[in-house]
Amino acid sequence: MRPKIEVRGIAKTFPTRSGPLPVLDGISFSVADGEFVAVIGPSGCGKSTLLGVLAGFERPDRGEVRVDGEPVREPKRTGIYIFQQPALSPWLDLEGNLVFGLNGASPEERPRLVAHYIALVGLEGFEHTFPHQLSGGMQQRAELARALMVKPEILYMDEPFGSLDALTRLRMRAELLRILVA
Repeated sequence: MRPKIEVRGIAKTFPTRSGPLPVLDGISFSVADGEFVAVIGPSGCGKSTLLGVLAGFERPDRGEVRVDGEPVREPKRTGIYIFQQPALSPWLDLEGNLVFGLNGASPEERPRLVAHYIALVGLEGFEHTFPHQLSGGMQQRAELARALMVKPEILYMDEPFGSLDALTRLRMRAELLRILVA
């Protein structure tokens, strides 16, 4: 069976004033459909760069990434990326951010979906609150709700729980694992 994600010998170097800085070199691995993979390493080791290449936001200098056998050259709707810093649209309230880009759901179904995912991340009562009115942790939970709402095949997460308090972080990890194994 073909892997969901194949990474073959990718390398990425960034130019700096003191010369080239190799960040990734010869990275190869595969991920099966339904598999959960964590990339662990110290700050600055290239984890975010690797995720950016996997998701199609960055091009490797060398090597190739394939999803479902197709080369990754740009971001695709089948994968959702949750950045370290929330990227909510400031002109939309929480509800608007969740439904923005939601395709395939009828106008009648959208309020039910919004309510479900807002409850899932514990943001009930904040539906009409704008991002600047939410704490960093609340914004991160809104990002997670928005990502899960479109039911992506692949979820790329770059330290999505970094700004959450310890109790919420534990709850969100448990909830994410429950969703992933369901």
